[in-house]
Amino acid sequence: MAIERKKMHLLAGVLVSCLALWFSFRHADPVLLFHLLWKGHYGWVLPILALMNLSFLFRALFWRTTLSVTKRVSPAHLYGSILVGYMANNILPFRGGEMVRLIYTHRLEKISSAILFSTIFLERFFDIVLLSLILFLFFLLHGENGIGEKAFILGSATSIVFFALLLTVRYRAGLIRFLRERTGPDPETIGGRIAGTGEKLLHGLSILASFRKLSVLFGLSFTVWALTLSGCYFYLRIFDLDMHPVMMSLSLLLFTNLALVVPSSPGGIGVVQFATLYAMRLFGVRDEEALALSVVYQIVPFLFTTTLGWYFIHRQHMSLFDRKVPDADEVRETWTGHKEIAYQPRSDKK
Repeated sequence: MAIERKKMHLLAGVLVSCLALWFSFRHADPVLLFHLLWKGHYGWVLPILALMNLSFLFRALFWRTTLSVTKRVSPAHLYGSILVGYMANNILPFRGGEMVRLIYTHRLEKISSAILFSTIFLERFFDIVLLSLILFLFFLLHGENGIGEKAFILGSATSIVFFALLLTVRYRAGLIRFLRERTGPDPETIGGRIAGTGEKLLHGLSILASFRKLSVLFGLSFTVWALTLSGCYFYLRIFDLDMHPVMMSLSLLLFTNLALVVPSSPGGIGVVQFATLYAMRLFGVRDEEALALSVVYQIVPFLFTTTLGWYFIHRQHMSLFDRKVPDADEVRETWTGHKEIAYQPRSDKK
């Protein structure tokens, strides 16, 4: 049943991509499109690759900070894990690369899957916060009507989730005690395993209890998105589309990232083209120019992450499609924390 469900998800993603491609290219002139691609100034790809690499390094530092509540992890290992996840996202719909990233890191670092899940969730939550700020900035600079109402809705929704997380972390000891009382002390029972997993999930979020670490996380996340926004400007330079550099870069970054929420496969093909077309039409850019931009905007990170992702996954003698069933001891360690030394909270006291 699980295999059939995965096939259905993949088929749905492919259908979404095909429809989006048809809507994007149905009125485009293929001759002009190929001419624009041929005449592009591809020297700008070099700073794009440099900025992309830096953004992944800062993502690795962000992840290392959130994992510091459990153990010290090499940023180089986390850099490889992130690229493996992006490589898998190039192939799998529904952000399936996040699960591949989790499995890869669990096998490499022997950290609890629940803790890895909660720290990956934190990274994505900070991405949403920064993307919301970019959306607000775009509305503000674009002179949208009702900016106050939109800002209020965005800020309220993000703030509610953020403060809910802070409260959860603040009172995690009481929540853990409540779970233990309701499920019983035996970790081998189903209730005990659920309580153990809940404890690990809360422990993975505990970095939010430190105001200093919280500030560091905001700084790292801001740097990641600033680097990504700078890369968007150089993509525009490839096709001389920098008439309004700030606004066009914001528009490209914003709408393509929002489009990736739509489950498509492989790698957001189709939805990225559709989103780029919409983002550039706001500035009077011809469809063929916008589509040429979308092709390069998608191919460059696809090749970068896929090449390095395969390198890291094969260096560890792993497989993206490994279907090996873990043995009972591994399952027990993952869900109960027994024998999993990395799950124990770190202590910097000597």
